[in-house]
Amino acid sequence: MDERRLQRAFLALLLAFFVNFLGYAFIVPILPSWQTQFGLNATQATLLVSLWAVPLLLFGPLTGRITDRFGAGKTVFVSLVLLTASCGLYVVATNEWVGRPFLLLAFARMMHGASGATIMTAGLAAASRLWPVRFGEQAGKLLGTAAIGGLFGPVLGGVLFTWGEASAFTLLALLTALVCPVMWASMEVVGGPREDTTPSASIGVFFSDRILFRVGVLLAITTVATGALEAGVPLFLDDALGLSSAAIGGVLLVMVLMQGLGSVIWGRWVDRHGPTRYMIIGWFFVVLSLLGVGLVGYVLSGNMAVLAMILLLGSFQFFIAAAQIPMLPMIDTATNRALGEGNPGLAFGVFGAAWAAGTIVGPLLVGPAFDAFGSWAIALGGLALPALGALLLTLTNRDLLHECYEEEIKKRKSALEVAHEGLQSE
Repeated sequence: MDERRLQRAFLALLLAFFVNFLGYAFIVPILPSWQTQFGLNATQATLLVSLWAVPLLLFGPLTGRITDRFGAGKTVFVSLVLLTASCGLYVVATNEWVGRPFLLLAFARMMHGASGATIMTAGLAAASRLWPVRFGEQAGKLLGTAAIGGLFGPVLGGVLFTWGEASAFTLLALLTALVCPVMWASMEVVGGPREDTTPSASIGVFFSDRILFRVGVLLAITTVATGALEAGVPLFLDDALGLSSAAIGGVLLVMVLMQGLGSVIWGRWVDRHGPTRYMIIGWFFVVLSLLGVGLVGYVLSGNMAVLAMILLLGSFQFFIAAAQIPMLPMIDTATNRALGEGNPGLAFGVFGAAWAAGTIVGPLLVGPAFDAFGSWAIALGGLALPALGALLLTLTNRDLLHECYEEEIKKRKSALEVAHEGLQSE
């Protein structure tokens, strides 16, 4: 395929991932205002944040089947249109133009999350088809861009809401709508319906296949850890170290930037040397980082504790990307071996559900742990236990994972060489 068209398609996917995650955290600084406006309790307010991941958990496999049936390009385009529409619902609810605006907010959040889930599924499926031997690098760039969108979301949301309240969502809708024509222009390149799709492919294979099940467990553990830290770190920094909101925001900024950087770097290296070595490196340093967080909470205080936390949390985010990004090529290659080439959407939909499950479970672990032990150091440092389990699981299955990946990649390289030779002969 023409390289220029591929670059244009990749730009469209990058923008889609960016606006998707821009809206994910856009509402976070707005929650206190909504809480006052609608008389919400803390549970209702935080529920609005968590609802984003629920459609991915419930409908991940369905988004995959839709992608494989109708094509990644059309699926992403329609999802962007729905994403824009959900921003419009935020405007209606915030202005209280309908009765029971909180229910409309919840529906808008669910619609936002469902659209975003489909963009993730279809985008990764498209990347696996367009760049079969460079998928790690391209997937890393997509998720790194998503992380940057998630970083700017709360900043932009807070500034725009302070400036114009409900009109903030009008601008969010406008930004999302601007990506729609870009995707429309590249829809055919991003991907049409797959002729080799297997409609009868069973979701059960993702539980019965040794490799797919293990990768799913590992992926879920990564999001358990990141979800727990997203919820627990701001509370820990405020409660134990007494940091201001601005300082907490600075620590979170470092965390997100390191994850975005790690996604790009590790994705590139995975394509060169295979995924398993980086998964092991990632889990090893994730365990050390989490143990360090617990130790710092016990031993240090003041500026030394703050500096150590920035270093450790930044390290955690960088190396969790090393554990997480290589799993995407593993999902792709293991699914091809188990189901054939026609079901990448289904694969990423199922594993998106595992991703969402970890995101939801993580915050539910760290809070009760703090309530039980009265210590953020134990609550956060205790996350080293599931991370250690993931490290041992990766080590004990290292050869199995490596052989599966290498076998599939060799087939793809051979197919590309044959296709290239055919073009040259013509």
